[in-house]
Amino acid sequence: MNQLLQRTFASCGLAALTLFGAAACSGGGGGGGNNNAPSSVDFVITDAAVDDLLAFKVRVTSLRLVSQSGGALGPELLAAPLTIDLIGAGVNPRWVGRDDVDDGLYRGVQLVIDPASTVALDRLGDTVAVQHGATTFELQFPTAADIDDDDYRKIVVDVDLGASLTGDVASPPLQFDPQGSATLFGSGASTEIDEVEGVVTSTNSPDSLVIDAYADDDDTVAIGPVTVNITGSTVLLDDNGFPFASPAAFFATLVLNTTELEVHGPLVGGSINATRIEVEDDGSGDAYVVKIDGRIENLDSNANTFDLVLIEIEKGAAIAGPVLSGLGDPTTIACEYDDVTSVIVLDDDDDIVDDSALVSGQRVKVKFAVFATTPFQAARIEIEDQPEFEGVIHDISGLPNSIIIRLDDDDPAIASGQVDDAGTDVTVDLTGSTLFLDTEGRPTLTPSQLLVGLELELYGVLSGSSNAPTLTASRTKIHPGEFEGVVSAIFPVSDSFDAVMLELDDPFGNTVTFGPVAVNLASGCVFDGDASSAASFFALYNGLAQGEELIVEVEGIGTSTPNVIEAYEIEAEVELDD
Repeated sequence: MNQLLQRTFASCGLAALTLFGAAACSGGGGGGGNNNAPSSVDFVITDAAVDDLLAFKVRVTSLRLVSQSGGALGPELLAAPLTIDLIGAGVNPRWVGRDDVDDGLYRGVQLVIDPASTVALDRLGDTVAVQHGATTFELQFPTAADIDDDDYRKIVVDVDLGASLTGDVASPPLQFDPQGSATLFGSGASTEIDEVEGVVTSTNSPDSLVIDAYADDDDTVAIGPVTVNITGSTVLLDDNGFPFASPAAFFATLVLNTTELEVHGPLVGGSINATRIEVEDDGSGDAYVVKIDGRIENLDSNANTFDLVLIEIEKGAAIAGPVLSGLGDPTTIACEYDDVTSVIVLDDDDDIVDDSALVSGQRVKVKFAVFATTPFQAARIEIEDQPEFEGVIHDISGLPNSIIIRLDDDDPAIASGQVDDAGTDVTVDLTGSTLFLDTEGRPTLTPSQLLVGLELELYGVLSGSSNAPTLTASRTKIHPGEFEGVVSAIFPVSDSFDAVMLELDDPFGNTVTFGPVAVNLASGCVFDGDASSAASFFALYNGLAQGEELIVEVEGIGTSTPNVIEAYEIEAEVELDD
């Protein structure tokens, strides 16, 4: 599916930078152009999967708001340069900073990245070369964003990685020309965050505490004081990874200005509602000197070993870097875990599970008490997400409960020997899976809408023999078909139109072939370009002058009727007929 890098993804998509404005506070800052008190703003970067790449890491060196009046730049909003993985794998967003912003009107956000630090990894963990079209770019709001100290604000700056990247992973380099937009949201925002570390500065047992927080695990990029709310369902773990007997026992161990915590949970109004808190350092020294974000491959549950595909060293780069350099900077390291020392495994629901929950392909964070020689001994393993698989639907006779797919030939499950080859039938159990289309808003699909030939991405657990495997899916993402064509007739009463394809870019399923097609508008179909709604789309066609035609780019899926498409996204442009 290398060609999918060239698809323009929906704004719900691939890398969104989120800023949360809280209540007014003291502090400096400019760019608003007035004398009102500045507003405190939090910065959170979300990440999501993109086809053919495991990671796409950039080093953001500058982040500034751009004023509506004259385009003046506001103050620097990053405490220090920060490396961010813009892809991730469905893992939670990352909180990267808090600063003051003057009240005023802003037209967009300017970002600067260091091109020498960009790293793209393919799905096997190998580096893919990248060339940069721009390193300084502005992403604008549709209309000027009004930031003031009266209301809670959220600004989403959406770096559309699908539109920003062109080229083929198999034939590098990829071209990276950042594209995207910014959007202002009102109050009520709540966003899951990956994790935040900080030192305890005050406590209010058993309900809350305050940490001096950092955006990075090496405590170099400061966020500032953050309130952490604790409930009866919050998982509280000591520095060995074991649960505290009670919240009172947890609070009793905390030493102000000394104990360092790792906090997980949603960021709500500037505070964290903790789902899990881990003691990282109780004052006697770091419990874990190195933490690595990666993916498990070649798991041997009998020998208690696995290979870890390296994505990012989140903590202890000064320790791990020289060790890995001495090994020739490998993309994968050998790890082991010991039943005797009871490695702690946390699943993606924050539950403590045993090592039987580990499977090849999982995205994990592995903590090491010592990082000196291979194989590296894992002290704690946190499951971030279930394994990802990509392929094409081959048989739908088992619906609504199951389908048969065949994996892409570069899928890691084939490379690891879990599946024989790209011609092997993989039975997918859909009974416990969500099912959605990868267009704006991620509309939910029903099993009856699935067709042979549709490309899809699944998360779940693979089991069985390599020549007859079964995949139990937890969520299923269907890639939409895409074509460019010219509208030949419209039927507003039935919310449909006819078109003649000019290009068929991605498959709609085996019922749709190149040529004339009928297009039905799905409920909630999103319009872009010269049309903003179904009504304006039909009005465009009716208003065509002589020599003009209505060109469309349609994303959706086929139906059981040949060459009939259900459209979920349409970009429409009036052009002169060549």
